[in-house]
Amino acid sequence: MNFSSKKSSSSSKERMVNKFMQLTATGEKTAYYCLSSHNWKLEEACDYYFNNPDKYTRDHHKQQILVDRKKVQHLFDKYKDPAIDGLGVEGIVKLFQDINLDILSVNALIFNWKLGVAEQGRVTREEFCNGIMNMGCDSLDKLRSRVAVLNQDIKPPNKFREFYQYTFHFAKDSGAKNLGIDDAIETWKIVLDGRFIFLQEWCEFLRQHDRRSIPRDTWNLLLDFALTIKQDLSNYDDEGAWPVLIDEFVEWIKPKLGSSSTSMQ
Repeated sequence: MNFSSKKSSSSSKERMVNKFMQLTATGEKTAYYCLSSHNWKLEEACDYYFNNPDKYTRDHHKQQILVDRKKVQHLFDKYKDPAIDGLGVEGIVKLFQDINLDILSVNALIFNWKLGVAEQGRVTREEFCNGIMNMGCDSLDKLRSRVAVLNQDIKPPNKFREFYQYTFHFAKDSGAKNLGIDDAIETWKIVLDGRFIFLQEWCEFLRQHDRRSIPRDTWNLLLDFALTIKQDLSNYDDEGAWPVLIDEFVEWIKPKLGSSSTSMQ
């Protein structure tokens, strides 16, 4: 058996799955189904998907029908705080422990995003029940399986952007306009890990410059900067419409890049 050929074929299929997900903003399961049904021909699979949108709407509706709402309500009652008719911090921590979800992981943030949780430390009855049903779950076993692959939900670029923008509102204090600097740094370290080549330097810069808070526009535009900037900053346009904070960061890091390059010579 030619193992290198088999590995190459598997890698090629994985790239096609990722490309399909990017083009259609769907999940991995739909990507595999469409591609395998069309002999792994990307263009044909995409055409089929876009020409049959109702099929996938029906499939999602069918998934919701198969979920037992009474079981979902029972799950909610198991973890709720009767005083607020919702999950408080204690109930959330217990739920996360029971479904093997690290509360400080990116998957925990994705889980809150999928539920549409509006406020840290509290999950309303509506958020929990509707969110869990939309995820196709009505038991702890199903939830454990689902949360293990939650990172697949943010693979399409548009979905990651939607998730990233949600984390700003989730991380900030209720009623606050801006996000506190400590919370911003800790959230960036989770959501931009592996996506921003200057993540460590960015966090160091913020700590050194005693910034108190981050406005929403700066939060959103940092993603564009993170996803496009080259390691040598050669594509940075200092005449562009970047927030002042990003301009200041570039000025701060340029000498460090220069000295690092010189020391390597």
